[in-house]
Amino acid sequence: MSDLFEKCDAFWKRMRRTTSSDEEFQSLRSLFFRKYPVANCLPRIQMDGREMLQVATNDYLGLAMHPETIQAAMEVVQLYGAGTPLGARPLTGTTELHERLERDMARFRGTEDCVVFNLGLGAMSGTISALVDRNERVFVDAYAHSCVHEGAKLAKGEATWFQHNDMNELESQLKACPSNMPKLIAVDGVYGMSGDLAPLPELVELKNKYGARLLVDDAHGTGVLGEHGRGTAEHFGVEDQVDLHAGTFAKAFGTFGGYVAGPHRVMEYLRYVSPGFVLTKALPAVLTAATIKSLELMQRLPERRVQLCENLNTLRQGLREAGFEIGNPQGAVTSIFTRELRALRAVRLLQDEYNILANAVMYPAVPQRVSIVRITVSALHTADDMRRVVEALKEIDQRFPLQQSIASLLSSGGIG
Repeated sequence: MSDLFEKCDAFWKRMRRTTSSDEEFQSLRSLFFRKYPVANCLPRIQMDGREMLQVATNDYLGLAMHPETIQAAMEVVQLYGAGTPLGARPLTGTTELHERLERDMARFRGTEDCVVFNLGLGAMSGTISALVDRNERVFVDAYAHSCVHEGAKLAKGEATWFQHNDMNELESQLKACPSNMPKLIAVDGVYGMSGDLAPLPELVELKNKYGARLLVDDAHGTGVLGEHGRGTAEHFGVEDQVDLHAGTFAKAFGTFGGYVAGPHRVMEYLRYVSPGFVLTKALPAVLTAATIKSLELMQRLPERRVQLCENLNTLRQGLREAGFEIGNPQGAVTSIFTRELRALRAVRLLQDEYNILANAVMYPAVPQRVSIVRITVSALHTADDMRRVVEALKEIDQRFPLQQSIASLLSSGGIG
């Protein structure tokens, strides 16, 4: 008789086979789940008695530790406590702070309305699963974040996946779909592993041609791209053509939670039927207040976005000059694709010998035999920090090759 837990043993046996010894396996496993200091949104942190340069932060604009963000959070905590309100939004969870954040986000996104969720995961999966009903279909980019994929899987309607940024395949799928079937196209604005952008102008053209709606999860683009930091849609000049703007507050905002912005009638529908909104506790007021302030700062301090872009240009130019193939990243994510456990070994050397903290992305976030050294920086880093990272990676690459053709890796299974 088969046992439900057998898959757990099989998973770890499969992972163990990728290493040369039990010692190496345990070492790399402990690194994968290494314990960070709580203050790990800073570019420099104290860890194991050493000062470490961190290039593994999602706090792209450095707003998590901005004095005004901290003050906004402290005032709410002192008045109302840490976790309040302690109810779901349809019950006791909606406060003036939640409604204010929704108004501010709708104004920022240029939409009629906005719904704030307590998780980015809940925002994406809860929106897609609520909107795509029976006899309807959602089309998802293969590289979209897992929260988008989960929403497609949870939906009562049909789900179709197309190869990353392959507009020909997407069009063939749209063409094969009955013309009277309601359709949603769901993509990321900036893809979180490769760092490249969704071709939003082409997506807008296709959604108009085939009568579909377009949802863009712009978690990595908001605050980073566009003249005013409104993200990928602003970067391409198609903001008013995107039906649903979505994202998380856990990146450039430096806080927590998620949102979807769009037409008022759609937002009201989500407030009644989205499980990610109705069936879970409201975003704590302390985080809501901090996000209101960070949204204000994002718009008031454009120089932070400029500094972030300068840091990214210095990093990417240095990596390309060193011979690394990094694709065409345009958000705040820069990735070096390599094979098997090389990324994890590289990250261990960066930590142990160069006092640099970067992330290694491994299976199941990417297919087996593929791994990524993933570098994310902030506006609080400097050009010298970027050069230090490049020099360290160059030296590691001389010890064991990291450079690997992205095309050959993707042909062996892709990422997503």
